[in-house]
Amino acid sequence: MPASDSAVDTGFDWFSPEVIRDPQKYDGMIREAGPVVYSPQYDVWATGRHAQIELMMRDWKAFSSTRPAFEEVGQPMILLSDDPPDHQRVRTVISKGMSPAVLRRMQDAFEQAADQIVRSLLDAPDGIIDGHTDLAKAYVLTVFPDAIGLGDNNREMLIRFGHAQFNMFGPKNEIYQQSMDEAFEVFEWVAVNCKRDMVQPGGICMAMYEAADTGAVTQEEAEILVRTLYSAGSDTTIYSLGNTLRALAEFPDQYQLLRSDIDEFSVRAFEEGIRYDNPARFTRRRATGSVDVDGTELPEDAKILLLHMPGGRDPRRWENPAAYDITRDVVNKHLGLGFGVHACVGARVARLEGVSLLSALARHVRSIELAGEPEVTTNMAVHGHEKLPLRIVPA
Repeated sequence: MPASDSAVDTGFDWFSPEVIRDPQKYDGMIREAGPVVYSPQYDVWATGRHAQIELMMRDWKAFSSTRPAFEEVGQPMILLSDDPPDHQRVRTVISKGMSPAVLRRMQDAFEQAADQIVRSLLDAPDGIIDGHTDLAKAYVLTVFPDAIGLGDNNREMLIRFGHAQFNMFGPKNEIYQQSMDEAFEVFEWVAVNCKRDMVQPGGICMAMYEAADTGAVTQEEAEILVRTLYSAGSDTTIYSLGNTLRALAEFPDQYQLLRSDIDEFSVRAFEEGIRYDNPARFTRRRATGSVDVDGTELPEDAKILLLHMPGGRDPRRWENPAAYDITRDVVNKHLGLGFGVHACVGARVARLEGVSLLSALARHVRSIELAGEPEVTTNMAVHGHEKLPLRIVPA
């Protein structure tokens, strides 16, 4: 229950199908309702303002990742649900698996795959492609499983697993139940394919088990880290790329600016895409004690949702926030990849994927535009496309 009479209730279900399909609209209403807003339906607080979100991300002692809202008992997620010192110990292991030196060895393969996929679409009938399926999804499912060492064993399962895992971040409503019903075989597949003898040598997953051999983590923790790579390494990057492709189609001047200097603007185009239309709807925190948030007192153990999407368009932080602008100074300043001890551990991989694909697109495609109405996914914790019809004109 609220600890302060200044708590605000928006009056709508934060997890209805209508709301989760249009989070920019509804989460933006939460942002404008107050610095923190309370849902009596779920006994959960939320903030959609950049300053409050960044503060809560950075202060893990006051805003803990342990025991968050809608916690799924029996699903260990040591990177997401632990705080230091345990968090830092396992984070160090997975960070080494995705270090700059490791990614430099992968860069050529990532860039070549991007080039091949874009070139393969240049002869599409009438130039019509699906930016989600043909570009973003096809690319990530080519390079990411190779990087982690999954091999060719039903890569589509990574998407289905991630979709189910992210729906577990919300309440146990009909969307959750349908997702769990559809995911039974997915969980069975993951249980088999995250074992040591199923991953390829030389990949990031095997590096987790090799770290266990040294005692840096336990064998059980290594397997959980592999599960984390399976669940969180594909969906958000695919959605980031799809959301950015849509933005470039809707802001054609920015696409032409990208083409004018690819080396200068490819990173900015990807990072601005994350600010403009973040694929992660929210992350979760818990107040470790009673705390004042800009005039509203949160009680101890208050469960809090940090709403990334409206934070990315918060007019208190960003000038002209509803415009996609690749000249904007956003790198390491937007909320999309996090701050502090819980910053996105896979950020380097995501950036390499994003820059590689956008660079290849800008080299080979003169223009892109929407060729129909996009269809968005139905998920409580992530936002992206199921269909993104685009028309491309070869350079």
